[in-house]
Amino acid sequence: MKIFYTASLRGIKTNREKLQNIYNLIEKLGHKNLDKVLFNIEDKDKFYNGKHAEKISHFQRMIRSIKQSEVVILEVSTHSLSMGFILHKALEMNKPVIALYQPGNPPFFAQGIENDKLQVIEYTESDLENILKDSIDYAQGKSDVRFNFFISPEIGNYLDWISKVKKIPRSVYLRTLIEKDMEKNSEFKS
Repeated sequence: MKIFYTASLRGIKTNREKLQNIYNLIEKLGHKNLDKVLFNIEDKDKFYNGKHAEKISHFQRMIRSIKQSEVVILEVSTHSLSMGFILHKALEMNKPVIALYQPGNPPFFAQGIENDKLQVIEYTESDLENILKDSIDYAQGKSDVRFNFFISPEIGNYLDWISKVKKIPRSVYLRTLIEKDMEKNSEFKS
């Protein structure tokens, strides 16, 4: 499975070994990490005060990694607006998200999000491997299934109009219609 794993750069100074351990365990469990930039940054201040072009490049790499991933894993023990943004963006893209935190550092805001693709999980070093294995298995079951089909030009024009006027991606609009029909369909519910 392709996994985008990251954590707050602010947490690396005090937790580098723990954060690197998560990265290594993801690979040990047979998955592919999509990005290692987190562990290649030596000077945090230089990173945050870098050139504008570098910030744009970093942002684009994060978004690309989220899009390419099948699961997003975030270590959120260090409170960070960046981790909150990445979590939100991943859920917005319908990616399963695993938000890991150490005892005593729960991510308050993330715990209030009700989304079956989000797992907010406390871990310790002793149970980390089992937690990662179980949470990745669960997330795998929440991954979207790609479904392609042909539509008429008229339907295509309508979906383009919906996307442009209502600012809703075509796939989200179609998914919403199907979900509403599923809720009303008593035959399916039984």
